[in-house]
Amino acid sequence: MKVLVPLAIAASLLLGIGLGRYSGREAASPSEAASERLTPNGSIALSEEQLGRFGLSIVRPELSTGTERPISGFVEAAVGSRSSVGMPVAGRVVRLLVAPGAAVQAGEPIAEVQSADAAVVRADAEAAQATAQSLAYQYRLALPMARQGALSAQELESGRIASVTAAVHARAATAKVSAMGDPDRIGRLLIRSPISGQVVAVKTSPGEVLQLGEEVAQISDARGSELRFLVSPVLAANLASGQLLRVKAGARDLRARVLAVAPDSGSANRVTLVRAQTVDEPLPPTGTAVTAFIQVPSSQQRYSLPAAAIALVNGSAVVFRYQRGAVQAVPVVVGQKSANRAEIVQGVRSGDRLLSGNTTKLHEALIGK
Repeated sequence: MKVLVPLAIAASLLLGIGLGRYSGREAASPSEAASERLTPNGSIALSEEQLGRFGLSIVRPELSTGTERPISGFVEAAVGSRSSVGMPVAGRVVRLLVAPGAAVQAGEPIAEVQSADAAVVRADAEAAQATAQSLAYQYRLALPMARQGALSAQELESGRIASVTAAVHARAATAKVSAMGDPDRIGRLLIRSPISGQVVAVKTSPGEVLQLGEEVAQISDARGSELRFLVSPVLAANLASGQLLRVKAGARDLRARVLAVAPDSGSANRVTLVRAQTVDEPLPPTGTAVTAFIQVPSSQQRYSLPAAAIALVNGSAVVFRYQRGAVQAVPVVVGQKSANRAEIVQGVRSGDRLLSGNTTKLHEALIGK
């Protein structure tokens, strides 16, 4: 069967070239120029200058370091880059102002809450401010009276201490109001994002009553995100810190560098956590599914070629070997494929000179189309 495939391809090439000649077309195309140079063994003679004119270049097979195995993962927040936003006071969620996936800026409102406790805190702060203002006014009035002898020094000092103490209490009460989100007099307040980033999760819904400290949302700082993969220990043995990975995120092709490879303490399935960071490109949003590819050593010697060096002739994969000024179609068996390269399981040899580039023109020359 291995003998029949090259014979069938050669027969189709000879028949195609014959038909191309018989059609009587002008010799203006590369296919016709090539068909005029048919050699007795079914190849065509072309100079390297002609190859360049036809958009072809000479490449050599590269010894493959192994096969690629895909691993699945996600873009996740790195340690220290995720902030949990909690309730500053017990209350009811009036409305949510963001949804998961939304981008937010530091200080941007994410929810509106109404709280009776917040209303009390606001009222206490206003009362403390009024008391502080009143005592400060009384102390200012007491100063000239003390100079005139109408008040003793001890009475003046008592007034000063009372004024200072009231001012301290007023500042503390005002700070408490600010920490709660500055509620109004009926206890309505806005909960704001503490950092700029992306809303990873919303943990509540309108109408829900939450207690002090209960989680409202999670915000992730996009600058602190990373790629995370859970892989088997067997595959993880092929990875090391600093190693480069090819990564697909939807239609995007990325390069990432492995940050760490370690057993996942949070899993009971004996898997390994692989953390990586992209090289010179921003990460997709947190939660995006990604696929990385690991090179796994192969027990067989295999080669890889640019995808542009492989063509289909009568449904079979072929490459075009260039030897002693002649081009010949050689059937190959293709293995793993990537975006722009393919692994060749069988059909090429070390040192082969193969043609890559505009192989469509060469294909037309060989089959006479």
